[in-house]
Amino acid sequence: MPDDNVRKPDIVFGDEEPKKEDVKELSNDVSDEASVPATKKKSNFRLSLKMALWIVFMVMVLTITLLFCFHPGFHIRNIEITGNSKISREEILKIIDIHQDDHLISHVGGSWKSILTMHYGALEEELMEKNPYVRDVKIVPSFPGNVYITITERKKIAYAAIPDGYAILADDGAVLEICQGDVPEGIPEIRGLPIRSAQIGKKLDMTSQEGYEISITILGAILSADSLQRAEDDTFDFLSHVVCIRYCENMTAFIDILVPNYPTTITVKVGSMKTISDNMNWLRYAIVSGYFQEKTGDLLDMTGNHFILR
Repeated sequence: MPDDNVRKPDIVFGDEEPKKEDVKELSNDVSDEASVPATKKKSNFRLSLKMALWIVFMVMVLTITLLFCFHPGFHIRNIEITGNSKISREEILKIIDIHQDDHLISHVGGSWKSILTMHYGALEEELMEKNPYVRDVKIVPSFPGNVYITITERKKIAYAAIPDGYAILADDGAVLEICQGDVPEGIPEIRGLPIRSAQIGKKLDMTSQEGYEISITILGAILSADSLQRAEDDTFDFLSHVVCIRYCENMTAFIDILVPNYPTTITVKVGSMKTISDNMNWLRYAIVSGYFQEKTGDLLDMTGNHFILR
């Protein structure tokens, strides 16, 4: 007797289609087998592409590095210095120690700002520190092979007596030189300052700054009058004819001036600092135009609305 539990074989007659479940299983098996080698090929291709790109990148980096290190345009060939008159080219180069064939980037440094702007910041600071005549300096490399050095110098405008000689002063108050013996020529003396000490490159150490500030204001007005009124045929140097500026208490100051072709030194009592520029312009014009040639007296009072020589 046949066993009902035995599975009978599936019999397909003629063109009878297979069951959907069987077709699906067969399709999945074929797909899995076919996908394995395709995935491997794709992975190998990606690895090869990454390796090729990496090699190209490294070759580019090496090429740029070699060009950067050995290309003549990245080495100093020309050093151009402008703005210097008190300090020589040789002294500048000796202080900052720059030479031809140095790499353009080798001296870049200092503050982050100097590095980002490609300045020789550390050398700029060194030059200003070692030479007081240098007020400001910019040292900038430029491809190919150039270094541009732009100097802004201080100008000596006066001197003041100190215990061990004379301190020559700049327009911003810095001490440019300390000298002994004969007094400096061509610049006036500032008297009446309570000076305690002087150090080259630094401002005077004083118990009070009032007298110095007033004196510097007067000298600035004198320099301004020279620059505004000097014509092509006008060679009069106002500053060199000022003997001294004397500061007294209560905001009072006097100027001693040597007027050409005048028998005595004229002492000027200075007026308000608010009108000092206009007053010095008038005084320079009066000297150049011969105003004092027909006058007598040795004290010019400029404290009022009308100037009086007596």
